[in-house]
Amino acid sequence: MKDYLAFFTGRVEAEARGGQLESFINQLHRRRIPIRKPRRTEDGTLIFLIPRREFGRLRQPAFKTGTRIRIRKKQGLFMVLRPFRKRWGLAVGFLLFLGMIYYCSCFIWQIEVVGCEETSAVQIKTDLAEMGLKIGAGRKIDVEPIENRYLTGNEKLSWMSINIRGTTAYVEVREKGVTPEVPDETTPTSIYASRDGVILSIQDYGGFRQVEVGEAVSAGDLLVSGAWTDRYGVRHLTHSIATITAQTYRETEVVVPLQETVRQKTGKSRKKYAISFGKLKIPLYFNGKISYNEYDTILMDEPLRIGSFALPVRFYVERVEEVETVELNRTPEEAAAEAKARLAFYQKDVLADVVIRDCTLYQSETEDAVRIRAVFECEEEIGVELPIEE
Repeated sequence: MKDYLAFFTGRVEAEARGGQLESFINQLHRRRIPIRKPRRTEDGTLIFLIPRREFGRLRQPAFKTGTRIRIRKKQGLFMVLRPFRKRWGLAVGFLLFLGMIYYCSCFIWQIEVVGCEETSAVQIKTDLAEMGLKIGAGRKIDVEPIENRYLTGNEKLSWMSINIRGTTAYVEVREKGVTPEVPDETTPTSIYASRDGVILSIQDYGGFRQVEVGEAVSAGDLLVSGAWTDRYGVRHLTHSIATITAQTYRETEVVVPLQETVRQKTGKSRKKYAISFGKLKIPLYFNGKISYNEYDTILMDEPLRIGSFALPVRFYVERVEEVETVELNRTPEEAAAEAKARLAFYQKDVLADVVIRDCTLYQSETEDAVRIRAVFECEEEIGVELPIEE
């Protein structure tokens, strides 16, 4: 606790020199002059800390013992502000700054939208601004009517929550997602093969099976029929339901040239800074011309914050990275590695919903490229339900 008081009231780090330092310390104890952290240096100098208000009481003990006192350092908030005690402009400016902070804390200066995947966060901010929730709106705005009004008739969002913390409005949304199509079981349908394969399993719940497990089928073949004729020659139609899994083969080819023209970064970059106050944007650079022939631009901005309070001040950083068009030369080994990397991306992206049992690669080289043909042995559902045309 005394350290905190010393920080606000101020304290002095002093040094004492003389031949009677022990008597000097005894004098201080008799007069109850508090000193802290006393220590002796190699040359016999006594260094200690003393509160600012007690420093004047050292004169008499020092005079009686012939000790010389010198201030080494002044510490504490009081000591820092003391040289500015006659500069009223600083005090007025500090008070105005606090008043500005308090005034700005009464408004919303940032809106963050989370939970968007298919919906545009920019569009949500635009719609909310038309309803009153925008940059510069008061923090005491009633958000419940805005939430209900926004969700009314909205086909993309199922839930919205607006929470104002500090000067930031956090908008959390939840999308409805894709509404599954409810099959119309009154419509007569048959199931056909979507691709070539060998049937591994059939689970049919409606219709009449036309193939068996182990049979090879081609794309377009009838697998389950929804049309049948009874013994009296009357034709009937029904809705077919079945899950048919088959062993299929997927094939793709990747060609990587040994020489290729690509764009790559040179390592040279330049930054341009700007600051905005509300809608006023002030550039902090003199020459905005870019000397690079080709470049990529990355723009970042961040609001000025004090704790959880965002102020109406934003800092902008525009990073310009130079790129150049170069002729890339690969060895056959490097080209093969690049081709396999592209195949891995194809497998992860295109075949994400397919079970891959095996993969066979066929590699060939020419004078100017490396070619890899990949054959994937897969297990997937191939049944496609189509309506029966009468």
